[in-house]
Amino acid sequence: MPSVALITLEGCYASSLTGLMDIFQVANAHARKQFGDHIEPFEWQFVSYSGRAVEASGGLALATEPLARHDRTYDLVYIPGVFYSGQDAFEHFLKSQAKLGSWIAQQWQQGAIVAANCTGTFLLAEVGLLDKRNATTTWWLEKRFRQRYPKVNLDIRHLLTEDERLICAGGIPTYQHLALRMVEHFFSPAIASLCAKTLLVDVGQTAQAPFLPLSDTSDHGDSLIARAQYRLQQDMRKTLSIKALADALAVSQRTLTRRFNAALGMQPLTYLQNLRIEAAKQLLEITDLNIETILGEVGYSDASSFSRLFLARTGMTPSAYRDRFRRTK
Repeated sequence: MPSVALITLEGCYASSLTGLMDIFQVANAHARKQFGDHIEPFEWQFVSYSGRAVEASGGLALATEPLARHDRTYDLVYIPGVFYSGQDAFEHFLKSQAKLGSWIAQQWQQGAIVAANCTGTFLLAEVGLLDKRNATTTWWLEKRFRQRYPKVNLDIRHLLTEDERLICAGGIPTYQHLALRMVEHFFSPAIASLCAKTLLVDVGQTAQAPFLPLSDTSDHGDSLIARAQYRLQQDMRKTLSIKALADALAVSQRTLTRRFNAALGMQPLTYLQNLRIEAAKQLLEITDLNIETILGEVGYSDASSFSRLFLARTGMTPSAYRDRFRRTK
C-alpha cells in the first residue's frame, strides 16, 4: 500500500495539496477496476509538525495528524506550494521549518520519495537535499532560488525533475504531472494514462519554456541598464548594434556588457533577442498575421534564423506555439 504524507503548511495552496489526493483517488478507482479489490491503493494522511488544524491560503482549515505520532517511513512525502507574500515573509517561513526539514531529510534517508511543488521546492532545497542535484521551481522565483541555493542544478525549463528519489515540479498546476508520475511509479503507466484522460491532463506538456517571459525587467537598481532596456524596447524593430547602443549611452561596449550581465544575467544582444521573441509570442497569440509579417514587426528578416531562435528559447516552433496558445474570441 503506497503510503503518502501530505505535509500541510500554513498558507499552502489548497489545490496544490488536495489536488494530489484527488488524483490518487481516481488512480485507486482505476486500479481496482483493472486489478480487482486485492490491489493495494494509495492511502494518505494530512500531516503537520504540530498536529493542529492548518489554514490554507484561501482560508480552508485542514485537520492534520502530528508527525511524532507516526514512527514510520512513508513511501512518498509531498510538500505543496505555499503562498508567496514577499521575500522577508517567505524567508521567515523557511527558517521556521527547521524541525520539519529535519524530518523530511530523515524520511528520504530511510528510502521515501520526497516531492515538492512550486514554492515548496524551496523547503526541499533548504534542507540541503537538492545540493548538486537537478531541480526545477516556479519560473518567477528563479532568481531568488539561484541566489539562495547556488549549489542546486536548477533548470526551470522543465515541468518536472527527478533525481535520486527527489522530485520537483514547477508552477502550482504541475502537481498534476507530479501526481501522475507517482501513479505510474506505484501502479503502472497504463493507470497513469487512464487518470490523465479522465482528468483531461495534457501529459504532452513536459516543459515550462513556452510559458516563460523572456524579457525580464527585474528591479536591478542599475539606472544605466534601465536606460539601455528602454532604448532596446523602443528600437526593437531597427537594426541595432551594441556599439551604437553603448555610444548612445556614453559608455564603452565592455562596460555596457559587464553591467548588463551583472544586472540581468545576460548580454545586451540576448536581451534584444528575447524582446523580439516575446513580441512575436504576443502577435502569434492575438493576431492572424502570417509568420513573415510578424518577422518584420519584431525586427527580423531571416525566417530560418528566427524559427531556430524561437525554438531554442521556447521549445516550440512559431506555428506550434500559435496552435497551442492562440486566443480564440
